[in-house]
Amino acid sequence: MSELLPTDHDYTQEFENGIHYASVELAELAAKTIAQQCGFFIIRGAWKPNTVGQNPVTALCMYCDRSSRIVKSYKPDPTKETRGNISSKGTGCQFQICIKEVWQKDGPNTWVMVGVTSRETGANRGFHNHEKVLYPEHHRHNKQFSEAEKERLRLMRKAGVRPNQQKTTLNTEGGVHHDIKQMYNINSKTRLDEMGEMDAIQFALHGAEHRGYHICLQKDSNNVLTNLFFAHPTSIQMLHAWPYVILIDSTYKTNRYGWPWVEIIGVTPVKTNFNIARAIIKQETKETYEWLLRCIKGLLGDTVPNVIVTDKEGGLLASIPVVFPLPHTGDLTAEPDSPPQHD
Repeated sequence: MSELLPTDHDYTQEFENGIHYASVELAELAAKTIAQQCGFFIIRGAWKPNTVGQNPVTALCMYCDRSSRIVKSYKPDPTKETRGNISSKGTGCQFQICIKEVWQKDGPNTWVMVGVTSRETGANRGFHNHEKVLYPEHHRHNKQFSEAEKERLRLMRKAGVRPNQQKTTLNTEGGVHHDIKQMYNINSKTRLDEMGEMDAIQFALHGAEHRGYHICLQKDSNNVLTNLFFAHPTSIQMLHAWPYVILIDSTYKTNRYGWPWVEIIGVTPVKTNFNIARAIIKQETKETYEWLLRCIKGLLGDTVPNVIVTDKEGGLLASIPVVFPLPHTGDLTAEPDSPPQHD
């Protein structure tokens, strides 16, 4: 069970140490360190400028991280099976100190920590109403990423390191238990910064072109993307080495756009498969599949595959003889001859 902070102890005396700090950042760091040594955490609040008098004074308020109020007005939603997460660690703690700027006649100004009294009651706001932090190393304020760690995350993301591997690396090197959700948030913010004014499709195409992908695309009259075909350089090299058998199949519409996702697969002489290319198309029509096959033909050059394996997709079967006019690719959409009848 957590140990309660003594409710009759005024913690203001722990902070009013009479030390003058050269900057507000140093004073803020010292205040947070003192708070952790006492068993709680404080967070930065608002700036309070004071323009009274000849020499205006500026102060930075610091609050206890339990200062938020408990949510009491919760009404269950009968349409939802599970209750929403409304948990809060806030206890309405009134603790507060200020980091005050001290004007110096000769030399730069300094910063000191001072206590705060309540405007309503005039009582000192140096008391807490909650328990101590038993494991400060796992507290959310101690698990925040430093700028060096954020830069390390950016480099690992650029190198293609997965988030769970990023988490293991940073936790092992720094000895801090970082949450993987925080890493997702940092990676998401990094991706948004990289995108700039580009949308998701433009950013994806930009990244693919930067990595040397072969890309073909179609747009409608409104300049909206309708069909996209892309192939990795290594896949193209493997296709040139083994162009004999090609498998084409469209999967279920499970992507966020609800469009067919087409897989183009090659086969090696040792009966293993490799990805040639992928495509996302808006409609499974003869014209779309004809465009898709011409993209594949552009990868092959003058080479013609011996076998194209697919299911009985009408649009694809009708477009194969148009793009690859071989003697044995006649009307593939026709029904096969009925087997001979025996008496």
